[in-house]
Amino acid sequence: SLLSAQTPIPVATVSYSADRVMETEAGVFTGRVYATPERERSEISIGGMSTVVIIRRDLQNGLMLMPSQKMYKELDFSEARKQSGAAPADVTIDIVGTDTLEGIETTKYKLVMKDGSAGGFIWFTREGIALRMDMLTKTGKKTERMTVSLKNLQVGAQDGALFEAPPGFSRMPDFPGMKGLGGFGGLGRKRTTN
Repeated sequence: SLLSAQTPIPVATVSYSADRVMETEAGVFTGRVYATPERERSEISIGGMSTVVIIRRDLQNGLMLMPSQKMYKELDFSEARKQSGAAPADVTIDIVGTDTLEGIETTKYKLVMKDGSAGGFIWFTREGIALRMDMLTKTGKKTERMTVSLKNLQVGAQDGALFEAPPGFSRMPDFPGMKGLGGFGGLGRKRTTN
């Protein structure tokens, strides 16, 4: 029906943190997520390298942190959403019913990308937290499955510093054309003393 296609995707109304498990064709990746209604930080560890993606809905932008290099990269909002494994934005969504996951009451939604490239289910708590996502993505003839689940969910205030580039991190240079080498702490430039 026309009405159901207008169902908005729930948005978290509370702050929380949780362990996050992402299962894909490439393997199982664990991490943590910290969120407020306006900001989100996802930490993921792949092959011993940890990457952090921060989404700032309040500023409509994002950051990617590379802790081992003490660097960060600014991301535009849609890129940040993609990198963090957030639910795709351009979807139709319908309520399927209710379910209990990890002892928590949830509402199960079915989502389908408007271009038909992906679809699946997503379970939201009463406060709008996506507790589990189970998606299938089609690329040509290949179909890939991805599930993301939250465990040990703790609702409560989060430290604002989690959503900023930490002190001592430098901005990653823009690689196209290598114009931004100055970002590597002035690599290749003589220091002038006044």
